[in-house]
Amino acid sequence: MDILSDILGKSEQTQSVPHLDSTTFKKDYLKANRPVVIKGMAENWPAKKKWSIDFFLDLESNKPVPLEVGNIFQNESKFLKKDFKQYLNTLKKEELNQDKDKTYLSMFNIFDQFPDLKTDTDFSIFSKFTKLNNTYAWIGPSGTISGLHWDSVNNMLAQLKGRKLVLLASPKFQKEMYISKKFDLGSTFSQVDINNLDENLFPKFKDVKFYQYTLEPGDVLFIPVGWWHYVKSLDVSISVNNFGYLPIDMLTTNIKELILERLHVRGLYRKNYCTCHSIVDGKRVSKY
Repeated sequence: MDILSDILGKSEQTQSVPHLDSTTFKKDYLKANRPVVIKGMAENWPAKKKWSIDFFLDLESNKPVPLEVGNIFQNESKFLKKDFKQYLNTLKKEELNQDKDKTYLSMFNIFDQFPDLKTDTDFSIFSKFTKLNNTYAWIGPSGTISGLHWDSVNNMLAQLKGRKLVLLASPKFQKEMYISKKFDLGSTFSQVDINNLDENLFPKFKDVKFYQYTLEPGDVLFIPVGWWHYVKSLDVSISVNNFGYLPIDMLTTNIKELILERLHVRGLYRKNYCTCHSIVDGKRVSKY
């Protein structure tokens, strides 16, 4: 049963502010572990002004990119690869695509592929407090879904093209979220699929209190570590985010993730139940 509309009918709006300085951000949101939308923060970024499907099509690189098929957080991990520009051309024809399982270029290492674009974004309100920053682009058609999960570090998400609906829920709802054992480096998943809920399997889920916000181009959302979130694109969408590791994270979370990643790649930790491998003809095949 798809309960997204029911959740939207009951949820409150995530707090939004018209502007924010770094001191206030640190005190009221980063240290307080509170989410906030900063309206129009990215409005004057070069990325907001330049980045589009046509802009990327004009760039020289055309390397193959891994694509997620459907919501791989709660469902089967399925992938395919396409040349970057081949995928972009399919997005230009997105209105003709009625497939239920949309393909999604998620966690795209955009600055590795296009280093000249590094100055097109500005997460300094956040990154001035961090020691390590991992920045990714997210490009896909309307209807792509990142199912319920929380990230192991603080996250700042900027919407550049199209709109995205984001649901948020406090870390206090751990038991009500029915934590999954599916492995993903840096994330913890819920077993609950909002778009296909089995109430008999997850009876406590109805007690979760959600916040909602529809991000418009130029909006930036701060998602604190541990906050559950669900993201659905409402249009052809381009987003960019920054996972920021605080000094304490470098001594804890970062080391733990490095160990788990090495164990998982070697097949010693959650070998066949993850978002980075699928089983094809009985063989374990990497997304990358």
